Amino acid sequence: MYDVIILGAGASGLFCASRLKNKKVLILEGNTKPGLKLLASGGGLCNFYNADLSYKDYQSRNPRFCISALSSHRLEDFKIFLKEHKVNFTQRPDGKLFASSSKAVLDALLAALPSTAEMRLACKFEKALKKENIFEVSAGGAVFKAANLVCALGGPSYPALGASAAAYALAESFGHAIIPPYPALCGIVFTGPLKERFADTAGISLEAELSCGKNKFGGGLLFTHDGLSGPALFQLSLYGIKGKEIKINLAPKTDIAAFIRENKNGAKNISSILEELLPARLVKALLNGFDKKSADLNKKEIQLLALLFNSFSFTAQKLTGYQKAEITAGGISVEEISSKTMESKKTQGLYFTGECLDVSGKLGGYNLAWAWASAAAAAKDIFSK
Repeated sequence: MYDVIILGAGASGLFCASRLKNKKVLILEGNTKPGLKLLASGGGLCNFYNADLSYKDYQSRNPRFCISALSSHRLEDFKIFLKEHKVNFTQRPDGKLFASSSKAVLDALLAALPSTAEMRLACKFEKALKKENIFEVSAGGAVFKAANLVCALGGPSYPALGASAAAYALAESFGHAIIPPYPALCGIVFTGPLKERFADTAGISLEAELSCGKNKFGGGLLFTHDGLSGPALFQLSLYGIKGKEIKINLAPKTDIAAFIRENKNGAKNISSILEELLPARLVKALLNGFDKKSADLNKKEIQLLALLFNSFSFTAQKLTGYQKAEITAGGISVEEISSKTMESKKTQGLYFTGECLDVSGKLGGYNLAWAWASAAAAAKDIFSK
C-alpha cells in the first residue's frame, strides 16, 4: 500500500516524485531505464526551459488552462532545483536554457527522490481501477495499491523510447474525453510528384518563412532525403498541418519580382539570376524545367516566378509521424482537469501531468517547462492532503 503511485519515470513523473517528501511513493516505468526521452532532449544538452515563456506558446482546446500551473512554478524555481544539485546551465540569446547535459538533469531528478520512494523498472502499466477510495494498479503482472494515482505516461511520440498511448486508455477508463492526438514538432514527407521534384535537394538548409492558415513561423528549414524538416516547420506542425496547404517563402528578405527586374539582362538565364539568392539544386527543383533568357521574361512570368519562390504552396499529405515527432499534440481533454492541481474532476486522487494532457508547447524548452509545472502542481496538492 502506497500513498502515491506514479506511472512513468520521465521528466514529469520523476519531478513529481521528487516533491513528495515523506510520502510513500511507487514509480512504475515500462522501460528498463528511467528518463530515456529526457536523455534525448536538446541533442543531449536538455533544453529545459525558455525565458520568454507565455501561455500563448502552447496549443490546447483551452489555451488558458496552463496559466495557473506555469505561474505557480516558474523558471527561477527550477533554477533553484538545478543549483541545489550542482547542474550547470546557460541561457542563449533566443531565451532557450540548456543544462550542461541531459544526463546531469536526469541524475538530479533521481538524486532528489525521497528515501520513501521506490521505483520499479521494466514494469509496464496495464490498467487501473478504483475500489473504495483506493487505486488498484496492474503493471508488470502484479497489482499495486495507493490512495493517489499520477499518470505521467506522456504520448505515443517516439515509440522507440517506450512511448505509447497508455495514458489515453487510462483516462478513458475513468470517463475522460480525448482530444484527437497527432504527431507534432515533426517534419513532412514528400510523396508523388513532389518527391520526384525535390529528389536532389537533400541537405539544403536555409532561412525561410512558413505558414498554414493564420499560423506563420520564420526560421531554419532543411530539405531531407524524403521531405522537409527544421525548426520553422516543427513550430508550424504544432497546429496540425496534415492535409492542409503549406506556403513557404524561400527568400523572406527578398522581393523576388523586384530582384528579377533589377537583374534582368540579355546574357543571363533566369536560373542563373536566382542562383545568386538560393542553392542551384533548389532553384532547379522549383523551376521544374522552366528556364529562359531573363530579358525575354514577360510581366506575367515574373509574377509567377515571384509566387513560386516567395509563396511556394503544396498540401502536406504525409508527416514523419509518431516515430520521429518530438511530442504528441492533443490528448486528454483539460475541461475535466483542475488547472491548479492537475487532479481529475471526475475521480478524486487521480492526476494527469505533462505531455499526456491537451497542452502542447512550441519547440524550445516549452514542453519540459510544462512537465515541471504540471508535476509541481500535482505534487503540491497531494502533499497537502
